[in-house]
Amino acid sequence: MTSERKPVPSVTERLLNSGSQLPSFRRNGIFYVLLALFLYIIVVTRPQQTMVLSRMMEVPQIQRIPRNDYQEISKVEVKSKKLEQKPDWDTLDGIGFEFEENKPIVMDPRFYNMLKLPQCDLTKDKVPSKINIKEAMNQFQQCVRPIVERWRGDIKSMNTKFSETRPCEAAFKDMDVIPMTNLHETKWAILPHCREENIMVTIGIGHDTYGEERLNRTLPNTKFFGADPIIEPNRQLYTAFGKYFPFAIGKKPGFTKFRVLPNQNQKTRKYEFQDVTTIPFTYFLWDILGLKQIDIAWIDIEGGEFEFLDQFYRGGPMDEKGIVICQFNLEVHSKFNPPGAQVFHDFVFRTLDDKRYIFTKVLNTDVGIHRMFFVNVEDEKCVRKFLQ
Repeated sequence: MTSERKPVPSVTERLLNSGSQLPSFRRNGIFYVLLALFLYIIVVTRPQQTMVLSRMMEVPQIQRIPRNDYQEISKVEVKSKKLEQKPDWDTLDGIGFEFEENKPIVMDPRFYNMLKLPQCDLTKDKVPSKINIKEAMNQFQQCVRPIVERWRGDIKSMNTKFSETRPCEAAFKDMDVIPMTNLHETKWAILPHCREENIMVTIGIGHDTYGEERLNRTLPNTKFFGADPIIEPNRQLYTAFGKYFPFAIGKKPGFTKFRVLPNQNQKTRKYEFQDVTTIPFTYFLWDILGLKQIDIAWIDIEGGEFEFLDQFYRGGPMDEKGIVICQFNLEVHSKFNPPGAQVFHDFVFRTLDDKRYIFTKVLNTDVGIHRMFFVNVEDEKCVRKFLQ
């Protein structure tokens, strides 16, 4: 049996038999439509892109400013820079202390004379003595005591008529008491008669150091220590020549309501009562400063002085520590601290009884406000340094 061989189909026949079709004109037409749409989009949007690019590449024109306008703009810029500068301290809601421009320091002619004085020898008396201490104390007692005895037990009269003791200043005519003028008042001092280190303590700076600066230009080799609870501008003022301590001085440590002058009240000089950190008087002098002898002290703390006046008494805390103050200015303010009127009354009589200090330069500035200058005529070193 013979088999008949079938002919092999061609490629075209295979495609037709498998149901496949060659690409038709319809498919080719869709392709050309899409291509035409793409080209149309490119052609239409290209001018807009070109405009955007041209705008981005444009160089802005610089506007010329007239010369006068330019100067005005510069002034505004400089002024704005000055306003942006931060002050050295916060002035809160008012006008802070305005510091003067630095000026050349002119020394007092007495400064150079003080440098020529002999070295102090406080171990022996000078003969003859310039001041007869016993006689000065007797004159003081005989003049002052009869006047103030009229006010014993009369607190109001003591605090309103105390300036009637001013005629008794005749006892001080040979003591060379000199003024050290502050901005708002006058302090007093007796310069030493020999040369050694001097100690000055300010209790209550009150934004005013004119007096201390004058003393610094007059008395060589002086160390200054100042305390005031209002930090600015007192810190900047006092540290120019001394050491500053940011607290109030009282009787006990803690918080005490003191009458103080805030920095923002420079024009009105309006004092306010504030709670401030308080350091005991003797603790400040002995434990913090480590002082045994203070040559000059200025005490002006708007009524706070009544807390420690009794420490000046014989046998008091100062005597227990061995602290001596040779001379001091004191301002009492019973007007702002009414209970202090009794303290001042007792202080006057105790001063007369102790016979350690004599006071002069009494000045009444208001009801219950008195200034006076005290001189220690008991301590040998103080007498030999300032009165002999």
